[in-house]
Amino acid sequence: MLTWIRCGRLITRADLPAVEDGALLVRAGVIEAVGPAQALPAPPEAQIVDLRPWTALPGLIDAHVHLVGSPEPGALLATSRETDAWLLLRAAANARAALAAGITTVRDCGGRGDLVIWLARAVTAGLVPGPRIVSCGTPITVTGGHCHFLGLEAEGVDGVRRAVRQMHKAGADFIKVMVTGGGLTAGSNPRASQYGAAELAAMAEDAHRLGKRIAGHAHGTEGIRWAVAAGFDTLEHCSWLARYGEGRDYAQAVVEEIVSRGIYVCRTIAGFERVPMEEAGPHHPLWADYAPLREMARSNVRLMAGTDAGIDHTPFNSLPYAMETMAGMGGMSPAAVLAAATVQAAAGLGLASQIGCLEPGRRADLIAVDGDPLDDLRVLRTVRAVLRDGQIVAQDGKVIG
Repeated sequence: MLTWIRCGRLITRADLPAVEDGALLVRAGVIEAVGPAQALPAPPEAQIVDLRPWTALPGLIDAHVHLVGSPEPGALLATSRETDAWLLLRAAANARAALAAGITTVRDCGGRGDLVIWLARAVTAGLVPGPRIVSCGTPITVTGGHCHFLGLEAEGVDGVRRAVRQMHKAGADFIKVMVTGGGLTAGSNPRASQYGAAELAAMAEDAHRLGKRIAGHAHGTEGIRWAVAAGFDTLEHCSWLARYGEGRDYAQAVVEEIVSRGIYVCRTIAGFERVPMEEAGPHHPLWADYAPLREMARSNVRLMAGTDAGIDHTPFNSLPYAMETMAGMGGMSPAAVLAAATVQAAAGLGLASQIGCLEPGRRADLIAVDGDPLDDLRVLRTVRAVLRDGQIVAQDGKVIG
């Protein structure tokens, strides 16, 4: 199918000026040409999609979600008491909600078994509507460790290698490791690494041998440092919590290593700490908590936008609000934030050749909004149209079909 899409304003990449009265030519879901509409007329046989009242830009990427979860408090922990059928249905509903909000790709960072892997296949096959889903299947944790209730506990070099291979066999797109403990699991310690250096290195080595990226949930500086040394590709949360006491231990030397190694960081912004643009500033009680994010942004760390949707108080349409927090509390420009939710996130997920910008050879995943997000990110709160592979799949917050 050949589709010609016309836009009032076209943002092809977050770091490039917008094209006024732009157009895209899409063949079989892939962008074939892009430019000013006058220089790119519609072929007679093309289907026409008219987005002229709006600004079109790449579809948003939420780099950290848990589709089997729910914004209801305790829902992710409660998955251990729910059936696979219920969790799969809830995950499908959550995927639909994300798509309606203009999120055309999500990276699922942990569910139960291979449920989300099968949901991703169902979306690809057109059985259910949803964003592109990149899934780790089940995250790897120690016995009784963070998110142990999701079901994949392993320790020791041989044991963790076996767990990596188990997720590879199940069809996971990447490997997720709970490097440190986390706040949602009673008895785990977010400030300390759950794994030793040898175990982390073994998991990274085996993941890379299998051609997969490896992500590390890491709140404490100890775990961050060890995951960087082990060769992890992305760091999740990256909270810089000190090993002892109540404070933070921001380590600039480790940050410089993160930058030099090209590691991506997804500093998730969940609902209970999200701060709208109009409320952000040094007067806010959470301002000090965002100092590490501001420092990482100033150090040119490759940041990805993510919400942790599926944990308490964090719905699947909340990415635009998390992006506002990155700007208001993280001191990032709208262009830098938009890059973190599009082209930079795509690179962090290993999908830079497929999504993240509107250039020839990429999939035609895009959204349309009123106004200009490069001027005011708040326009992303209301998405007028969502396109996957060049076809409209949602309008004004409602999925079509």
